Amino acid sequence: MRMIFAAAVAVALAACNQPAQPPATSEAPPVQVNAPTGEYTLDPNHTTVTVRAQHFGLAHYTLRFNKISGTLNFNAEQPAQSTVQATVDVTSLDTPYTGQRNFDAELQNSSWLDSASFATASFTSTAVEQTGPNTARVTGDLTLRGQTHPITLDVTYDGSHSPHPLGMQISSIGFSAHGTLQRSQYGINELMPHAGNDGVSDDVELVIEAEFTRPIETAPVPGNTTREPVN
Repeated sequence: MRMIFAAAVAVALAACNQPAQPPATSEAPPVQVNAPTGEYTLDPNHTTVTVRAQHFGLAHYTLRFNKISGTLNFNAEQPAQSTVQATVDVTSLDTPYTGQRNFDAELQNSSWLDSASFATASFTSTAVEQTGPNTARVTGDLTLRGQTHPITLDVTYDGSHSPHPLGMQISSIGFSAHGTLQRSQYGINELMPHAGNDGVSDDVELVIEAEFTRPIETAPVPGNTTREPVN
C-alpha cells in the first residue's frame, strides 16, 4: 500500500513540475497585405489560364491561353468588397500537341471554341465570400462562345508587395484560383462521352495564376505655405 501511495505522490509531483501548456486556439493569424486599396491592372506576363479535361478516361489533357487582360478593384480593408474583370483571347490557345495536325486551329473551329465568331471569353465577378484568412469564394459571370453562365472560383491570396522587391515603383498582388465548368452549357458538345469514358469529359477545370500591378502614387505636392511677415 505504501509503495502505491508513494508512486501516486511521485506522479502528482511530476505533473506539477510540467510547464503549463498554452491553450489551444483555432484562430489563424491575420494575413499581412502589403498592397494598398485601388485599381490594379492584370500583368499578362505573369498570368496563366490553364484548362484541363479528362481525355478518354486516361489523363487530363491540358492546354492554356497566353493572352489575358483585366482589372482588379482591390479593397485592402474589406477584401470581400473587391471586384475583378478579365478577358481571355481565345485565339491565343496553346496545346502541347507536336504532331502533323494543327491541333490548336482545330480546337478553335466551330465545333469547339468557334473563335472566328467569338474571339474572346470574359469573366466578371458578382460576389466575393471570404472563407478564410487568405481564401475566398468568388462568384461571377463567365461568357464563352457568346453564352453567359455563373461560375464559382476558389481563390487563394498568395502575397503582395509595395514597392516590388526588385525596386520597381509598383504595388503588386497575386492570387491562385480554381474552378469547374460544364462545357455543354456553352455549346461545346464535340466528343461528349456517352458511355463510361469514351470521350472528353463535360467537366472542365480552370486553373488560374494571376498577378496584378499598379503604379505607386506619389505624395501630393504641398501648396504654397508662405506667410506674410508679421509686423
